[in-house]
Amino acid sequence: MKNFITSMLGALVALVIFSVGACLLFIGLIGALVAMGQQKKVPEVVDGSYLVFDLSTNITDAPPPLDLGDLSSGRTDVLQLRSIIRALRHAAGDSKIRGVLLLGDLSPNGLGTGYAALKEVRAALAEFHGSGKPVVAYLDYATTRDYYLASAASQVVMDPYGELIMPGLASEPWFLGGAAEKYGVGIQVTRVGKYKSYVEEFTRTDMSAESREQLQKLLDDIWGTLVADMAKSRGITPEKIQALVDAEGIIKPSIALRAHLIDQVAYRDEIIDQLKKETEVTSATDSFKQVQIGYYAKNSLPAPASSLGPGKVAIVYAEGDIVEGEGDQ
Repeated sequence: MKNFITSMLGALVALVIFSVGACLLFIGLIGALVAMGQQKKVPEVVDGSYLVFDLSTNITDAPPPLDLGDLSSGRTDVLQLRSIIRALRHAAGDSKIRGVLLLGDLSPNGLGTGYAALKEVRAALAEFHGSGKPVVAYLDYATTRDYYLASAASQVVMDPYGELIMPGLASEPWFLGGAAEKYGVGIQVTRVGKYKSYVEEFTRTDMSAESREQLQKLLDDIWGTLVADMAKSRGITPEKIQALVDAEGIIKPSIALRAHLIDQVAYRDEIIDQLKKETEVTSATDSFKQVQIGYYAKNSLPAPASSLGPGKVAIVYAEGDIVEGEGDQ
């Protein structure tokens, strides 16, 4: 018994020592990364640079988590909507920024990159273009979300082997009523109003007429706004875009060019050469003068006005379902 107690105490002491050592090591690693980020010299934005907005990101309302991989670049797979808007608005009046280049494909995830957020980004791009600076959009395999932003550009270019995929909007609800009944599970529901359709997925095997009506109205409103905004920017009618979507769905570059959805069909290196000339880069090995929007937002913008005064307003970002119980934080 004595040997057992001694062994157990020894194991506990070793576990405590190991845990403390691991914590100290982790804290030291974090400190070293932060120190490296602080010591790294932040290069200045070169005069005549293009602000590169790589759409291969998820646009969220809440700030993205800390990226320990690169504390100074500002480049991440997640960008906050507020930082994008501030960067574009500041760049419009920044003499060092010549224009904006949009490229890549949006990567929606979770609650990010919704159409409401894209509408705000699009308005900021239009505001930037309104300052007299160009906005160039290069498309490869663009979805409705991608083209919605790109259509606000002053020059829209598509890869010769690219595609514009705009099949319209759809919703695919699922129903568990049949499964519950199969296994003898009864569900009692109390609701007020025939349009309270959330619980239908647990009680029905198909969509009610009221649920279909309200969902169709929502999709029609969103799609109508998208088409109207795109048509206005491209100088064509919404009916023309709708007819093209109905006829094609997947739109080839030549068709998009004839329909005035894009301005040019070209390879990416041709656009890079164009931007090199605009930014006066003559080296064959160097690219055009540029700065990533994430880096620009993190290192080139003044502090928000709310942090300069005596009072501050706190913003709490609440994302997800409203449920009973306690939260994680």
